[in-house]
Amino acid sequence: MKFIYKAKNPSGETQKGILDAGSKRAALELLLKKGLHVLELKKVQESELLNSLKKIWVGVKPREFVLFSRQLAVLIDAKVPLLSALHSIESQSENSFLSAKIRLIMHDVDGGSSLSEALSRHPDVFSNFYVNMVRAGEASGTLQKVLNDLADNIEKNYELTSRLKSAMYYPAFILVAMIVTGFVVMTFVMPKLLGILKEAEVGTLPVQTRLIIWLSDFLANYWILVLIVVFAIIGMFVYYIQTEDGRVEMDRIILKIPILSKILNDIYIARFSENLATLLQSGLPITTALLITSDIIGNEVYREIIREAAEHVKRGESMGDVFSRYEVMPPIVAQMIQVGEATGRVDFTLGKITDFYMKEADNLVKNFSSLIEPIIMIILAVGVGILVSAVMLPIYQVATSM
Repeated sequence: MKFIYKAKNPSGETQKGILDAGSKRAALELLLKKGLHVLELKKVQESELLNSLKKIWVGVKPREFVLFSRQLAVLIDAKVPLLSALHSIESQSENSFLSAKIRLIMHDVDGGSSLSEALSRHPDVFSNFYVNMVRAGEASGTLQKVLNDLADNIEKNYELTSRLKSAMYYPAFILVAMIVTGFVVMTFVMPKLLGILKEAEVGTLPVQTRLIIWLSDFLANYWILVLIVVFAIIGMFVYYIQTEDGRVEMDRIILKIPILSKILNDIYIARFSENLATLLQSGLPITTALLITSDIIGNEVYREIIREAAEHVKRGESMGDVFSRYEVMPPIVAQMIQVGEATGRVDFTLGKITDFYMKEADNLVKNFSSLIEPIIMIILAVGVGILVSAVMLPIYQVATSM
């Protein structure tokens, strides 16, 4: 986070500047450490879109999170003091962004904060899930185990995210390629080809030919305007899905797309069961675990369902019974949770759910290309058929009239 400050130095001169810090408190401490008397300190407001774009280039990759967690677990297990362990990891880190965050965490720990408190001041890096797991490990004296569990959890979540991206890349690439190719052909190729037909006395042109001529003429004359409108629509769409209503609506639509919805549902259920099991194993209460899990699923529909389930469980209802009321949750999930609740092994049954749905998602992703290819081939065949008939039919009319 960036903060704008106004302060006086020891000589009484006023200074202004911008400071990077994990929180307002950390920024204030850094300025005081420099001997400055702070007069004003404000957080720089950045849009969610800019923050999202920034994280593409600056941030911490899952592999680096796994390495950080495992290294810290090994050093703590070897009885290395926390500050020394953090310093050792910071000096070896190749990510300057992560190194800067670790230095801020070391500063907070040195000032008397617990590790979980220090991590919580950097929500842009350490999620609520990560912080609560560390807090539970500190309370139970099992921080080393919790850190290893976190590393395993991050690896599994990364696998799920990779499967999700794999499912989306192929159709997205084909769709973009079709649109770009169609635009170029209709704007720069077809007008020259159809110019011959306009000049020839063919009589009444077929409907598809007239439609193609009109469309190609429009694109040839106004293609810059068309591009501006398209990019404006894309910009408005991106802005809309950044809003709460937009995210909810988009997530609902995604879960209704044929074939893709099955893959996404399997991935979301696997992510839900994996994260909930990890939190329960760390000793967190079930309602707290459900609320934290709801924020890391990645789908607003599931988030609302899990949050509603947390409210019902708080009132004394069974988690399995609550989930059985929602269509988006497969009956097998609710039944296995009910079995886990009856035997007192919910975390174990959640682990089995994770394994099952990860395998299902993996198989679907592997077969996704073969499932989507017939649909793509039909769309391409229809498009090519319309273009060929629009050009060839008038030519055939000319040839027969001669």
